[in-house]
Amino acid sequence: MEIKNGRQGIKNKYYLQLVDDFSKWLTRLNYAEQTVKSRKRHLEIFLEWIEQKGVNQLQDISRKDIEDYSEATHKRPIKTTTIEAYLSVLKLLNEYLESYGQAPVVKVKLSVEQDIKVERIILTKEEVNRLYEACENTIWGMRDRVILAVFYGCGLRCREGTNLELSDVDFSDGLLHVRKGKNYKERYVPMSNGVMKIIGSWIEEGQGIFSSNKTLLLPSIRGKITDGGSLNKRLKMLCESAEVDKHITLHCLRHSIATHLLESGMDLESISQFLGHQGMEATKIYTRIIDQIDEGI
Repeated sequence: MEIKNGRQGIKNKYYLQLVDDFSKWLTRLNYAEQTVKSRKRHLEIFLEWIEQKGVNQLQDISRKDIEDYSEATHKRPIKTTTIEAYLSVLKLLNEYLESYGQAPVVKVKLSVEQDIKVERIILTKEEVNRLYEACENTIWGMRDRVILAVFYGCGLRCREGTNLELSDVDFSDGLLHVRKGKNYKERYVPMSNGVMKIIGSWIEEGQGIFSSNKTLLLPSIRGKITDGGSLNKRLKMLCESAEVDKHITLHCLRHSIATHLLESGMDLESISQFLGHQGMEATKIYTRIIDQIDEGI
């Protein structure tokens, strides 16, 4: 069974309470706030997955369930370190349960395959143009263009884009203020004229009609912060309309713009600043991607 990224799909009240209590336990143990959030998210993903298998009590989780979950994480197109994070939360869950005199969930040794190579899906410039052209002349189509402008045109991470507020858009200087970047680092991202035109039209004509939330740039229709899953569904629909036969996510748009900037001659340091990388090593991956593209891999 495939693992989903949904963080609000748990319906079991016992599991929901468990997530809350587990998070409070980590906080009492002085885990960093960001670590608590990430561990909570990974536990939610596991519990949603196990609930979808029809298992509604921790004591009913079998050795086979844990082995299946480990196998499912290894099938995902994610890095080794991410797989380790998915599985390590189960060991933490064991510690939490044992601290309260309850039986552990994981009764099998979990190991992570090393050196897993993640294929980065990169769109061509022509495919990006087709995605823009596939946006309908409706309010949803306007929003789709903003999604492309923010996550491709500005190369933002999912959380960075979904947390953008209207006040973060500076049309006079052509900059987006990313206040909630990775590791709480702020940065300013330049907007092209095309990006500014798309975002400007959305703010003037669409955002206030689409949602009651007048603060966020890309709120959900219910006025909440939009989750990445729903945005990725919109991308999937756009790909189908544009006849782009690639399974892409918001992060693929980020990889694509970085690759295209490097192809156009931008230096690595500027690309690193644009993406908000902490160091150059994370940016150098795009030189290898271009080599692979040139070699036809």
